[in-house]
Amino acid sequence: MPKPLSKKVQAVDMSLIDPPGNRARLEVNQEYVHELASSIAENGQLQPILLCIRGDRFEIVAGEMRFLATQFNKSPTVDAITREMTDKEVAIARATENLNRRDLTPLEEALSYIDLIDVHGMSLEEVGKKFGKTGGTIRRRMDLLKMPPILQQAVHKKEVSVSAAEELWPISDLVALEYYLTFATENGCTKEVARQWCKSWKDSIRRDMNPGVEGGGVQSPLEPRPIFITCDLCSGPVELEKAVRMTICQGCHSVIKQNM
Repeated sequence: MPKPLSKKVQAVDMSLIDPPGNRARLEVNQEYVHELASSIAENGQLQPILLCIRGDRFEIVAGEMRFLATQFNKSPTVDAITREMTDKEVAIARATENLNRRDLTPLEEALSYIDLIDVHGMSLEEVGKKFGKTGGTIRRRMDLLKMPPILQQAVHKKEVSVSAAEELWPISDLVALEYYLTFATENGCTKEVARQWCKSWKDSIRRDMNPGVEGGGVQSPLEPRPIFITCDLCSGPVELEKAVRMTICQGCHSVIKQNM
């Protein structure tokens, strides 16, 4: 029988604690850390962090934000539960906390799965059963890590959705991809708009490769390409030059959309 896990809370010296290894969190929200620090200073630490024993030191398994908030308050100790844990147990516990975060991004989710599968040898089925996800969902998230870095960052910063990024992925020309991502950031981009952008790019490549066919000819890089943006009402793609601009209040916009 596995031995029961200790739940005893103790005050651990901050200087003995190391940050988590293989961190899936790509960014630390300093504003949130400061708010949490204020809450802890006023109400005390309501929930202990979880530490893995590493010789005469400890590694953070769960509760890094609480640790950083306590560190910000310059407290010499933090309330913690300490345990002897295998690397795989640490990875599963860390992924469990990470995947339950409200601010989790698709890219951070992918890093959690990659760590469990590639580093700790869990199968796709094991991970899916552990976290209530289908194999297709997990594989789709992991595929994000195969995308060009600029596309990964756009997804991480929520400038484009995962589905829109998947539609843009075939654009192998990074200059063209950055060109379209700029419009996505400034004007929004649905899956349908991204698909149309990708089609326009592929059409231009075919024209470059077949200059002799009807409608062919090498397209000048200075020649404007059709740019599609998202319609505010139907969310479908519309060419930027053909879009109709109108100024209405939010209430009227809602009424129009509801009655379409």
